[in-house]
Amino acid sequence: MTTTVRFFTSAALRPYEEVTGEIIHWLPRWATVEFEGSRPVTGVWHSVRGRRRICWYTAEHTAALVGEHLERYGDEPFWIVDLSDGHARVRVIECGGDGRPQASRVWEFDDWNMPTREEEHSPDGASRLIRTYKCVMSGVVVGATERRPGRTDIKFERPISYPIPELGGEPFPCGRTITATGARLIASIAQNSFQGRFYAAYREASTWKRGIATISTSRYCWPDEIDPIVNFNAEDLAPLVQTGELQPRWRGNYPFFGVVEVPPEGRSMDEVVAESPLPLDDALSVAIRVAAVAQRAHAAGHELGGIRPELVYVRGDTNSRWSLSGIMHRGQAVIDATHCGEGICVPPVFPFDFSSRNDAHGLAQLLWYALTGGHPHVAPEDFRQRQAWRDHECGKARRQPWTGPAAIGRLLESVLFESGSLPRFEPFAAELVQLQAAISEKA
Repeated sequence: MTTTVRFFTSAALRPYEEVTGEIIHWLPRWATVEFEGSRPVTGVWHSVRGRRRICWYTAEHTAALVGEHLERYGDEPFWIVDLSDGHARVRVIECGGDGRPQASRVWEFDDWNMPTREEEHSPDGASRLIRTYKCVMSGVVVGATERRPGRTDIKFERPISYPIPELGGEPFPCGRTITATGARLIASIAQNSFQGRFYAAYREASTWKRGIATISTSRYCWPDEIDPIVNFNAEDLAPLVQTGELQPRWRGNYPFFGVVEVPPEGRSMDEVVAESPLPLDDALSVAIRVAAVAQRAHAAGHELGGIRPELVYVRGDTNSRWSLSGIMHRGQAVIDATHCGEGICVPPVFPFDFSSRNDAHGLAQLLWYALTGGHPHVAPEDFRQRQAWRDHECGKARRQPWTGPAAIGRLLESVLFESGSLPRFEPFAAELVQLQAAISEKA
């Protein structure tokens, strides 16, 4: 019998979890599994945090299996994983380093492969506990109830860590692909139940590369007004790799659609500024190039969108000067296309909301952040602690005082606070160019 090695994103070996070995170093967790023909025999589940789990794929604990395990892996604890009931119900026998059973468990999963029920039994079959889990399809366990014989039930509230990463696969919706043969979502950057941004693996000729995927629910792909933004190409924009529906398709009336973009070189402005704000001349140089991209979009009949710190990438040179590397703008357009009723999500998909459909507002906020590390409407003591914008926190938004270079403060304040809801972009961009020239002349 021929032995082959295959790779999966969990030890549950669901068909869509199988991946090529070329991308496992990008995964947060993976299983390397040996097969004899089509039958899985043994595998090792790993995580990037150093966890590991030896698995043997069979239904019974036998002396022969223990002997084979000790010969191959030594006295490392292991699991016997029984997949005979299908992927909605997985049986596990947990064994110690000496090969003796310590417990058996039955795990039940919902349609999104989130755990719904866990039964634990002692080696003699006596019930130890039953846990039921309340999950949401964003890959989060939001509550659990534990029942032990002779004890009062215990209820757990958030936050609760994912209870079984070895078998749980990739929490929603990692493991899916953009179209049936397209880029694969491999790890979450930020997400909620209706939108998300993910690392993705896509194939270019015979080479696998890593991209950034953004998805959202939509009634009919995305509205017609989104197409020009998704299909817009210009200098300084990240290349588009893939567009299409997320597969396998989720049940319901509103499928997920998404785009995959190639990350620009360098680092996101969010990462760079988190370490130290940019000098004024560097921030102006980046902003003026972003403005030029936005102006090309305006000439094509739409806003650029996506002028956000995590979407604008910069690169540093040998003199520690920063310049624009590229912009990933299409993902924000997809987020904006989320179907009616969820276009403004609570919380939204990304940590604090820098987004604006008005490019003048977006560019002014980007500059504010680049020069101060803060936000024009969020106090410094709240800014870094925020994981997401929630509805009960919206009332905290307050105009913040300018703490950056005096030369540009008045201009940003006028655009953000005094120009009404739709400030004009062209005059703002022109003033940035004039300010840069004035600073250069003084230098």
